[in-house]
Amino acid sequence: MKNLFSITLFILAACLLLASCNKSTNTSAANETAPVNEELKTTLTAYFKLKDALVKDDSVKAQEAATALAAVTGSYAEQLNEYVLAVGETTNIDEQREAFDALSVALYDLVKGGSLGMTIYKQYCPMAFNDRGAFWLSGEKQVLNPYFGASMLRCGSVKEEIN
Repeated sequence: MKNLFSITLFILAACLLLASCNKSTNTSAANETAPVNEELKTTLTAYFKLKDALVKDDSVKAQEAATALAAVTGSYAEQLNEYVLAVGETTNIDEQREAFDALSVALYDLVKGGSLGMTIYKQYCPMAFNDRGAFWLSGEKQVLNPYFGASMLRCGSVKEEIN
């Protein structure tokens, strides 16, 4: 009887230990997945509308999209609005594309450090700005070039997938 009690106590202790270890592992896994940064996701969605306007060679729509983007940058305003406002202050599409290039660099740094719950594609055109090259971010894998628009719509490639 005493031996049966010892075995039961041992099994109970082992079960508690296993349950404790399993709970600890699940907590660690939950902590590794950061919550989605909704503010950054909203900013990125507005950025995509600006990119799409430049793809369509539509400087007026790009200006409107820049105004909408400036309204949602929130805590990212300090890092982004200098470039966003530069796009919004002109209808000269070449100047808009120059500012968009700088905006893309600044936004890329934020996207790399944030959790978005979606895949972002860093795309690159080696011919942009007299072969200096430039990249942009896209929510879709298909390359649609905002630096050349209709004249070289598919110029570029996906350089990185950010999850």
